[in-house]
Amino acid sequence: MKLLPISFRLSRKLLIIVAGVTVLTGASGAAAIFVGRDVLLGPSTETVSGAACTTVTTVRLDRDGQQWLRKYVRSDAKDGEVRVKTALRVAGAVSNAEEADLYQVIMLDAAGPVYRADMRGRAIGAEVLFARDPSAIPGMSAPFVARYTDGKPAGNGEFYGERKELSLDEIKTIVTAMTEREDCVDPNAVAEAGKSGGHGEAKPEEGGHEAPADGHASADTAEEGSHEVAASGH
Repeated sequence: MKLLPISFRLSRKLLIIVAGVTVLTGASGAAAIFVGRDVLLGPSTETVSGAACTTVTTVRLDRDGQQWLRKYVRSDAKDGEVRVKTALRVAGAVSNAEEADLYQVIMLDAAGPVYRADMRGRAIGAEVLFARDPSAIPGMSAPFVARYTDGKPAGNGEFYGERKELSLDEIKTIVTAMTEREDCVDPNAVAEAGKSGGHGEAKPEEGGHEAPADGHASADTAEEGSHEVAASGH
């Protein structure tokens, strides 16, 4: 193989042009590797506002003259922080759309239980409670409670990681930073709207006597004496 003459050199101007083309065409990918995507493009919507989700059912509970609204939703989000951000986003959306004294959002995995009786304990990947007047809700001392189970769900949708609870400062930071504030997609509402021309109404669920939360509004404890209404017709 014959080598190029030693006298062959790229001019300084040509080198600058070549370097410029490299920066314009390929440097962004290399920079993303060394610097990180979030630094160049900003954090993803999921990281800031949570993931897409689907409504399972919404129930209203009449508790000593108060209206407690509990919403079960599903998501395939595998990260615990993304799940709790999703639940916070949904709690905000629901509180803006419906009147209640207490709002509770329970986040399940996409592979989680089908029947509401099983949507408790390890099936809960994240949970958020919100009350405009927390002093009126037994066991609540702040407007928000937000907690989640760290780690990915098992194949059956159950969570076995560490339970974590956010501080009020963390909740405030998350909610303030959100760029999206949409509720979950509700397939039941879409179906009912198609059947009735958008005039579907919530109907009482027969035989429902589930209380919302215990002193800290957990979905794991049921108490007697609360009349339940299923807002999605389940």
